[in-house]
Amino acid sequence: MSKLWTLIPVSAMYGVAAVLIFRRCTDRALVRRSVNRVLAHLMELGLFLDDPGLVFRAQRDLLRENARLLRLVMVPGGILALLFTFLFEPMQTIYGRAPLPVGQPSVVTIQMKDAPMPEVQLETPAGMVVETPPLRVLRDGQINWRVRPLRENSGDLKFSVENRVVTPGFFLRDAAIRSIEIRYPKAAILGVSWLVWFAATSSVAALAFGLCWKR
Repeated sequence: MSKLWTLIPVSAMYGVAAVLIFRRCTDRALVRRSVNRVLAHLMELGLFLDDPGLVFRAQRDLLRENARLLRLVMVPGGILALLFTFLFEPMQTIYGRAPLPVGQPSVVTIQMKDAPMPEVQLETPAGMVVETPPLRVLRDGQINWRVRPLRENSGDLKFSVENRVVTPGFFLRDAAIRSIEIRYPKAAILGVSWLVWFAATSSVAALAFGLCWKR
């Protein structure tokens, strides 16, 4: 529930932003006209089932009108997709990953950019131990460790690479490391993925905001 109370405001703001972006970047009259034409062609399909020629023409016109509607919403849809792309990774980290189970092993993997791979040392926070020496897969450019949490705790993994220390983050920038993967278990909010809550809340917020705007 604590995660849900922080997820709902973020989702609602995304829904409000969606309404503002669509209103700013689309011609509402053209979109409304295109939607009405789509509905009209759908009704044609049901009304003229006994006339294959009319049904074929209605299908053709329906595809054409759908393509026109997609062109009208392409710009705001692209903006929202880009915005969600930036939001996804931090939100997935917060809402989509559960803590590592105490007493259960997990694998930490570093993907290096180029060969030869430099020496990398892993330092874990208090309450976590490294159970294996680094396993270097030269063909794939990977280094793997098996770690095990011994008690509930929070902290950052630290990787010593040459003369610098690297920690995992949303935007990893390092000359030698391409990515760092920690295999967290999946999390759920009241038994449901955070994406379901995000989609439902943003949709309701967008609908409510759109109705209030009309009034």
